[in-house]
Amino acid sequence: MSSYKINYEELRQQPEITEMLSALERGFEKFGIDFYLVGAVARDVWMSGINKIAPRRTTGDIDFAVLINDKGTYEALKTYLVEAEGFHPFKGNAFVLIWKDKTEVDLLPFGAIEDEDGKVTTSGLGLTNISLQGFTEVYEEGLPELELEGKHQFKFCTLPGIVLLKMIAWDDRPEKRRDDIKDISDILNHFFNMYDNEIWDNHNDLFADENSNLEHIAARVMGREMRKIATRNEKLFSRIEGILNANTDDMPNSKMAAIMIEYFGNTIEDNVLLLQQLKQGFTE
Repeated sequence: MSSYKINYEELRQQPEITEMLSALERGFEKFGIDFYLVGAVARDVWMSGINKIAPRRTTGDIDFAVLINDKGTYEALKTYLVEAEGFHPFKGNAFVLIWKDKTEVDLLPFGAIEDEDGKVTTSGLGLTNISLQGFTEVYEEGLPELELEGKHQFKFCTLPGIVLLKMIAWDDRPEKRRDDIKDISDILNHFFNMYDNEIWDNHNDLFADENSNLEHIAARVMGREMRKIATRNEKLFSRIEGILNANTDDMPNSKMAAIMIEYFGNTIEDNVLLLQQLKQGFTE
């Protein structure tokens, strides 16, 4: 996997973040926990950090997927971060800690701690049960590494992994997660430019038609790359296939395509055609 070096400005973060990252890293090291960056900040690494593309949406939260094989280790990590590193628990969500500057840090435990459906239950206040389906498979497929300001080194989610996880997050709570579909739209809109070397080198069969739509080619490649992750788990593959079928088989009623209009300013038909290319890549 590739390795990248970026700075705080490229990541659209303030230098003060270094104290928080150092505190997290001490906790992860203390308990021998491997981890990777997910969510909107991982998207920012790819878009603004590596490819100099300004994402349409910003967020103040930082999400880390943490490899946990027993609940005791996860609880011990949270206790250590609160008692020794200055974090505070969040009453509304047991998977969130609050840093000194009020930044929300999501610690999303995956691995043997999950049940057979990818769900994790922990102790605490507020939300104590969460679905983390796909996190293990994204991790197992391989992750690039980031060096931030020469001070912090950690793995971060691939672009296909981000799309796959955001698709599941939206499907879990569609009434609350509309922004996930806008983030997916943002990635698909710029995916050809961000992934062009990989597309030309390994997906040149898609250029046989001289009238090929580059956005559609990129969506189909995205589907192929998501397939590599999802085929690691039959339930995960079926879940993604079901989401794509539900949003392409009945064009007028595609909930995903309707949200995508808010990003692209186009039509339901335009977005369903894009999702059909994504599905074709995923299922071929």
